Amino acid sequence: MLNITNLQPISINNLIRIGRDNDGGYIIPKVIIDKCDGLISYGINKDWSFEVDFLERRNNINVHCYDHTLNLSSLIKFTFKSILLCFIYIVILDKKRLTKSFYGLSVIKSYFQFFRQRTKHFRKRIWNDNDGINTTVDSTIEKIQSEGSRQIFIKMDIEGAEFKVLNKMNSSKVNILGLAIEFHDINSKSKEFNTIIDGLRKSFHIAHIHGNNYSEVNRSSNFPSSVEITFINKKLLKGTVKKSNMKYPIKGLDQPNRHSKPDTNLSFS
Repeated sequence: MLNITNLQPISINNLIRIGRDNDGGYIIPKVIIDKCDGLISYGINKDWSFEVDFLERRNNINVHCYDHTLNLSSLIKFTFKSILLCFIYIVILDKKRLTKSFYGLSVIKSYFQFFRQRTKHFRKRIWNDNDGINTTVDSTIEKIQSEGSRQIFIKMDIEGAEFKVLNKMNSSKVNILGLAIEFHDINSKSKEFNTIIDGLRKSFHIAHIHGNNYSEVNRSSNFPSSVEITFINKKLLKGTVKKSNMKYPIKGLDQPNRHSKPDTNLSFS
């Protein structure tokens, strides 16, 4: 059973949204961005709006992105799919989805404009070993450290593999300012999820949580199967830390991942 009371965020000021509208954006404390000198992203697919937005707010930092599924062939296929969808949405007069499909028409250009110099894409899968296309979280941290980054923020959306890799992560080796992690299938993997959250809460507070409305709400826990959680290192906060009394999702910050469906309300009682 999920330990829902452990998921209630703390009260914290200056939360901002980073990334695009709906799916792909995350809520981050501004203090993390102000102090960060290295961003690591695991699982970007064909959307690096979070990384672009982060870099616009914090210039001249190292950005390392890991996704073994992203290559030129996948970008070309995505472009042709977007062209087809644009025609369909024009015919059915779906302005919202038509606007989103425009992104795919320029995705190849966007990729080569963004990934250069200190912003790098590695075709590696984040896993619990360093074998072939696999690499570990600790190895990626050592990589960005070798390029001068010491104050690191991690974004992770790796479709369920987070349960494999987070158990192997040694956060004591490096100053990780915070993490934004999308957890999947938490109701069916409640024991592993609770263990990971307990481990992270030794060094981090939960700054924000958002339910992904693409996932179903479990009847027994009344909690969605997928959640996006932002953690902040306890060292960044001074004084007494209190639990937040805000309602989640937060109006004006959070947005439903699936725009055509209402957002998921979260309760921690």
